Amino acid sequence: MNYKSTKHYIGDDATQSSAVSSYESFKQALLTNVGTLFSADTHISIDSFSHNNQLSLDGLTILEPGSNISPTIYLKPYFEQYEKGMPLLPICRQIAEFYHDHRFTQNIDISFFTCLEKVRPRIVYKLIHYDKNRELLEEIPHFTYLDLAIVFYCLVPSDAHENASILIHNSHLDYWDISKDTLLLFAQQNTPQLLPWHCDSLTELLLPMLDSLPKETQEQTLEAMQRESVPMHVLTNDRCYFGACCILYPDVLKEISDNLEDDLFLLPSSIHEVILVPASSAREPSTLRETVREVNLTEVAQDEVLSDSIYYYERRTNRVSLL
Repeated sequence: MNYKSTKHYIGDDATQSSAVSSYESFKQALLTNVGTLFSADTHISIDSFSHNNQLSLDGLTILEPGSNISPTIYLKPYFEQYEKGMPLLPICRQIAEFYHDHRFTQNIDISFFTCLEKVRPRIVYKLIHYDKNRELLEEIPHFTYLDLAIVFYCLVPSDAHENASILIHNSHLDYWDISKDTLLLFAQQNTPQLLPWHCDSLTELLLPMLDSLPKETQEQTLEAMQRESVPMHVLTNDRCYFGACCILYPDVLKEISDNLEDDLFLLPSSIHEVILVPASSAREPSTLRETVREVNLTEVAQDEVLSDSIYYYERRTNRVSLL
């Protein structure tokens, strides 16, 4: 492959420090210098991408000749590295390495999206927060659910990236000539089949993390976890991707609560999973709610926060309510 020369653009650290003095100039410098690491006919651009909860992030995309899809490389962590003093050239090399590690080995054919019969078996739903996404919800079909919204997306058939998807907009319904009620029926049929649910105890999920500890420490830690912690279970799908919507699957919460012989508090860990706590073992709802808010604030990425609320599942009525 014929690469561009890097000599004209990349100078010493002092030159970089004076040349890239702001975020905007940093972005321009990235475009220029990352481009030197690829062939001349590679298309490199920076765009703003809208995310869940009205979050907008700048991302760099690299499209090599013959490719129609590229991983999005978000700039925030790289700019933070630059602000801490990392030279531009190593950052550009990191970006190029990330691209090569995550690039798609084959193109994705999205022509199927124009045919309802081809799209229909791949339409699924997910949950997002209603108030935090009001602007987006004006453009996409949705149904309210407590303080949340059920929205729809299409899983793109691809061996290259199992989580490739297309968010469904109102314009798509017009094109396919279907109603949002019909869309919901498709998603209700498909989602549990394409994205089966599973529920594991939090203790079981944490066990692999103890493998690096000495055996005696492992045993002590496990005993402490079993003795002191409130029993918790994590509900998600088999991809751990938009798995919070598993609370909508028919009879899932009923099956879990019957097995535990208890009502359930539902704690929205993120858009990808929900933590279930047996009601008889739980703390006061106010304490649980404060825990969820604290975790959302400190541990969960802004675009992956589902809600600061907590929910209650009652076995007797088989219903979920907002607390």
